[in-house]
Amino acid sequence: MINEPSLTQLGSWRLTAVWNVTVATWIGNAAAVLSGPWGAVTRRAHQSGSSRTAVYTHAQRVVQAVTREQAGGPSYDALWHENERLKAENAALGQAWADAEELSEAKQRAVAGSGCAMGFSLSQIVTLCAIVLPLGAVPSRAMVGRWMPAAAAPARRLLVGLDLACQARVRGLCLDEIFRHREPVLMAIAPHSRAWMAGQRGPDRRGESWCEVSPHWPALEHIIAEGGQGRERGVKLAKAARGAQDEAAAPISRQARTRGLDVLHTQRELERVIQRQWQHAEQQLDTASQADTKGARYKRQGRDPRGGSGVAGRAWRKAERLVDQAGKAPEAVQQIPAALAWFDAQGRLSGRQTAQAQLDEASQQLQGAWWHKVKRLLSDERTLRHVDRLRAHLPAAVSEPVLRDA
Repeated sequence: MINEPSLTQLGSWRLTAVWNVTVATWIGNAAAVLSGPWGAVTRRAHQSGSSRTAVYTHAQRVVQAVTREQAGGPSYDALWHENERLKAENAALGQAWADAEELSEAKQRAVAGSGCAMGFSLSQIVTLCAIVLPLGAVPSRAMVGRWMPAAAAPARRLLVGLDLACQARVRGLCLDEIFRHREPVLMAIAPHSRAWMAGQRGPDRRGESWCEVSPHWPALEHIIAEGGQGRERGVKLAKAARGAQDEAAAPISRQARTRGLDVLHTQRELERVIQRQWQHAEQQLDTASQADTKGARYKRQGRDPRGGSGVAGRAWRKAERLVDQAGKAPEAVQQIPAALAWFDAQGRLSGRQTAQAQLDEASQQLQGAWWHKVKRLLSDERTLRHVDRLRAHLPAAVSEPVLRDA
């Protein structure tokens, strides 16, 4: 039984036959095609033992070779040497990659810990590891999440020392809380550097919890906070607890702690009240409109509309009064930020008496029970404590009275 050749074997034999043809045969075949008379291709095929298709193929390749040579491009030898150089370079890079030291798990943990400290998410850390690690060695997101507690333990011990070194230099703090899934986070911010100096998770906002934050600042002179009961009680408890320690402390620590109200919360309360006033006025307008509609329906039904007309009149008068109050409030509110600023409209440093007079004038224009809290904050002496502190510190900064006045 004779086995028939496969397609692969036929292709290999064909390539071998093509490359075994001499250059002179290629040139003779090209001459028969390009310049031979009629019937030259057939006679040339019989002479060379090739088919007519092979004769035409050889002629086409000869023409292409001559064209490339005349075009002036890189020669065959140059391309061959460049190919050999690139293959050698590729082999060297492959060997260098195989011999390179793999990123150990300890280094991967260090990369993950540093990325987490810089605020990267777990998915972002995995993406960074995938850039430098082979596909099979990239840690999973769950594994990176398990590395975080181990990396946080030594960082926590280091931060304790850094906190102690920084806390002794803090002179002023802004106290406030933010919420994470309804759990309060008690925080303290340095007003000048805007650095986060403390962040304690709960357990609540009572004075005892705030007291745990306050005693860690031995050189603290001034506290800025909104007038919440929990913060107020926490500051008082901390001040009472450190009373005995302040007697033996450094002179800067023996200075009395001053309190100032957070101006930001006062301005936010102004915006909230204005918004509530307009909402209440709009609701009253809707009520008056519904009363008019009800009176008109009584007229169409032939019923006595006098009762409905009286209700509608009272509703419209109340709505007009609320709209007037809401419309006049922004004019008075615009005076308050200027009174709380460091400088007046002429560029002069603000003073307590002038600023308080402006606040009192603006408070008198705020009518209604909505403004009780705002008026209480504006009349509190701690609202302008920042102006007092600036005037108290100015002589130490500029000792010459003439320069200070200028």
